[in-house]
Amino acid sequence: MLTDITKGLPVSRGNEILPAMHDGELRILDTDLATRLGFDRPRNIRNLIKRYEANLAKMGVCCTVEQTSGEAGGRPGKAYYLNKKQAIFITAKSETLEATEITIEIIEKFDAYERGEIPSVRAKRPRKPAFDVAYRRLLSVASTLPNVDENQRCLMAARGTHELTGINPLELLGATSIAAPKAENYLTPTQIGEEIGMSARAVNVTLIQQGYQVKVTSSAVGSDYEPTDKGKDVSRFFDTTRRHGKGSQQQLKWSPRMVAILRPFAKKPEPAS
Repeated sequence: MLTDITKGLPVSRGNEILPAMHDGELRILDTDLATRLGFDRPRNIRNLIKRYEANLAKMGVCCTVEQTSGEAGGRPGKAYYLNKKQAIFITAKSETLEATEITIEIIEKFDAYERGEIPSVRAKRPRKPAFDVAYRRLLSVASTLPNVDENQRCLMAARGTHELTGINPLELLGATSIAAPKAENYLTPTQIGEEIGMSARAVNVTLIQQGYQVKVTSSAVGSDYEPTDKGKDVSRFFDTTRRHGKGSQQQLKWSPRMVAILRPFAKKPEPAS
């Protein structure tokens, strides 16, 4: 228990007005103020803040920090750090029974900090979850998604982990590509061309002319080509992570059997695109 210097009454730390330095200005975290105001769910004060955000902006910068609950999978939110005027305004709008007393407390506590009577502290930044914890939990979430194979689940969990922690665990292990299940040593058009003396462009055009694939307008994560019914048994899509963990790209690769199938066409002039 601590003694509140503004009243001389014992209060718990959880119910104290504790201003802290945040970005060079003395502020109070929204949920700390909500706890002192008696909110059953301190996060609910953010609904009140959002309602009056335009008014608060007239009293100073609305300082916010994006945060999670502290663990992967927690509900994300935007925390507000209120200056003295903003905290007083929100206290008045809360219409709680002790709003007037708490307004006086805010003024006196801020003034006490500014006079140096209470040592100032830095505002606590929300902790990022450990990347391994984040990856495991996101992988578990991904497993509940329909029509998503194991490769995609791993890539989705890795991308989510990067967003939460700044670390992509697959890149950390040097695994920038995940092969499709039961894959042979599937080849890109470039690799096929190297085997039979054709360019990658010529290989792709030949695959189209021989009815193995069609060219499509790809999405940001899709392939430029899709196999036809004839090509499905000798091709697979591979999921490849982009650099820095910011997405994945699908690539259509071909069974090594296509080397022998396409070899006769290598002796002909390259087909026009």
